[in-house]
Amino acid sequence: MIISQIYFERYWISSKSSSFNSWMIGLVIIITYFIQEFFLLQISVVNINQVVFMQVIATVMVFRNRVYKIWWPLLVLTPFFANLAEYLLGLLPLTNWWYWIVESIVFTSISLFLVKLHGCSKRARFFMAIASLGIIELITLAINRNYSLVSIAACTLGLFLIAVFEEQRVKVEQRNDEKIKLLQRESQRDDLTGLLNYRALDHEISKLANKNETNNILIGALNIDHFKTINDTYGHFVGNEVLNYFSTFLRKQIHTVFPQHGFVYRFGGEEFTIVVSNYSIKEVDKLLHQVERMLSGQPFKSKDGFKLSISFSCSITNHLKDESLDETLKRADKMLYLVKENGRGWINSDRYSDQKIENGTTSPLNMTSE
Repeated sequence: MIISQIYFERYWISSKSSSFNSWMIGLVIIITYFIQEFFLLQISVVNINQVVFMQVIATVMVFRNRVYKIWWPLLVLTPFFANLAEYLLGLLPLTNWWYWIVESIVFTSISLFLVKLHGCSKRARFFMAIASLGIIELITLAINRNYSLVSIAACTLGLFLIAVFEEQRVKVEQRNDEKIKLLQRESQRDDLTGLLNYRALDHEISKLANKNETNNILIGALNIDHFKTINDTYGHFVGNEVLNYFSTFLRKQIHTVFPQHGFVYRFGGEEFTIVVSNYSIKEVDKLLHQVERMLSGQPFKSKDGFKLSISFSCSITNHLKDESLDETLKRADKMLYLVKENGRGWINSDRYSDQKIENGTTSPLNMTSE
């Protein structure tokens, strides 16, 4: 029952963008909850001739990591529903209606206090809530003079076992969530360089586009110049070393100059993409010139002792409003193609095209070995 409500709740969260869907799922949660409570009442009456565990589902849900307001009114209404059902089944006289109000107010107040009590762990607060529910049910049994070994065991041992099983279920759920998040992170990373990939880029562009504080989004396409020559001359292992070196160097510079606003991605081969938000093309252009000068000033040295001067070609363009990511990337790719056709080793941007990189190279790489 708890698991079904958790899945309903998750689907409800995903439907928040549509008010109609949100209301419909909320209604399904409420109806399903009271159907579950009725079956729970029937099971407990048939098996132990006593109504127990009626507020367990609502209690579990309000103590979850994220508390949704719908569960508080359900927690308040549950004693009324349960006692009314007991009256209709002939188990309780109507004269005890005031018990219902007291029971609802007392347990809801205790739960509210424990939820807001941050001095102890959520696990301890949940066990205290379940213990409080057991005490209230024992008091109700005393008022109704309906004590029996089975009913006492249900209010004590039964509730304790439910709390233990729920704690174990939460641990399993948390482990599964962590595994899913890990798999999602891994699916968004390039295996060789550890950089984010196209899937992550698509997600990041959508997120940035929906942020009110995002002023503009810049996308840059980069290629390592003459990378095929490196692979053909020194082999793919050296090529992989170059890719790792370049990606680490570029990521460090982008993250340092544009903290929280700059990201580096790899699509495969020698193809890289950068995304910078809330900065101008001129600022990104300036940094990339600095990166080029730094790379040319400190040649890469492979594990086998080869020294390679690394340069790159780049294009920078604005991601336009209401434009798809693929459209922006295609434009950046066309701009990068112009760079390759005109000597490589320079930056082509929407506003600063045809600017040769200072101290850059447009000739094949100077490669020597020690």
